[in-house]
Amino acid sequence: MRRFRERQRPSQREGPRGEPRHTGPNVVFGAEPVSELVSAAPHSIETLHVRAGDERRFRDAAERVRAAGGRVVIAREGELERLVDRDARHQGVAAIVREYHYADLADLVRDAPDPILLVDGVTDPRNLGALLRSAEGAGIGAVVLARDRTVGITPAAVKSSAGAWVHLRVALCGNVVRTLQMLKNAGYWIVALAPGGKISIYELDTTRKLVIVVGSEGEGIRPIVRKAADFVVSIPMRGKVESLNVAVAAGVALFEVVRRRERAG
Repeated sequence: MRRFRERQRPSQREGPRGEPRHTGPNVVFGAEPVSELVSAAPHSIETLHVRAGDERRFRDAAERVRAAGGRVVIAREGELERLVDRDARHQGVAAIVREYHYADLADLVRDAPDPILLVDGVTDPRNLGALLRSAEGAGIGAVVLARDRTVGITPAAVKSSAGAWVHLRVALCGNVVRTLQMLKNAGYWIVALAPGGKISIYELDTTRKLVIVVGSEGEGIRPIVRKAADFVVSIPMRGKVESLNVAVAAGVALFEVVRRRERAG
């Protein structure tokens, strides 16, 4: 199933030559980020804008985008500057990204990936991208995002994930507590990752089917979600800081689960 679809017209404004003008959240720019996007998922690009004079430099990228059904536009002087943030270094190229098509939550649960990472409250797309990168690096095949509390798969998250998002199934959920109950009914044990948890990540029973839940950057796991968890697990801190960045903490936890399972055979 294609995971990107055409965006709705209201998200566009008229731009140069009467073409749709897209606002920042839908734009990936810069030679390296666009190259990574083209390599990982050329079908995700609706329109590739290349600065006039740089056609040869981005010829391969343009061919891949066209082959995947996207458009290539040669941008005249000043058009890329109007497309991206004025102070941004676009390096002669920018891509308009299609709307991401999320996996169906019920289908995902039916396929029983293990473990699942559930993200509740991360609002910085760079943190989400780092979470996706850690999840994919640890071999996690599925991520669930709290729809109303967590940033979605935006170009900024795509850029921060360094291509990891392409290899993940990402679903949205509404009410997190009800979703956790559904996962419990499907045989999962819920692990809330939080500073001060009574169980160390190094003591967690990793033989069970697990859902690892992380909370917001500032407040962490919500009390109502903490109450719904089977285990509240912490990462022992050896230094003077009390906690880790949410993406770093999730990476530590996920890789520890994988390490323990591999060690157990």
